[in-house]
Amino acid sequence: MAIKVFIKRICEDAGKEKELITLVRKIRTIVPLQPGYLSSRYVKKIDPPKDIVAISTWESLEDWQKWYQSEERSEVQSQIDAIPGVKTVYEIYEDAKTE
Repeated sequence: MAIKVFIKRICEDAGKEKELITLVRKIRTIVPLQPGYLSSRYVKKIDPPKDIVAISTWESLEDWQKWYQSEERSEVQSQIDAIPGVKTVYEIYEDAKTE
């Protein structure tokens, strides 16, 4: 079953946003090569404009977990974590049956 992963990156310092975006772009070039990756889109909160959210779709939770634990992702995420005032929050969802 496909899952959606919401990755919210909160950037408290607007002066650090450019650095954050550069690293997000780096991840965007790597993630499509991962097994089980289906798609992603990025959105930015309007007010206040400090949150950038990646909405990523994966074939399975296991595929996401392999990517999450990968050295490639961890390397870039460590650089993101090192930016003062930037916090990353992960939330994982599956389709809900409403019928």
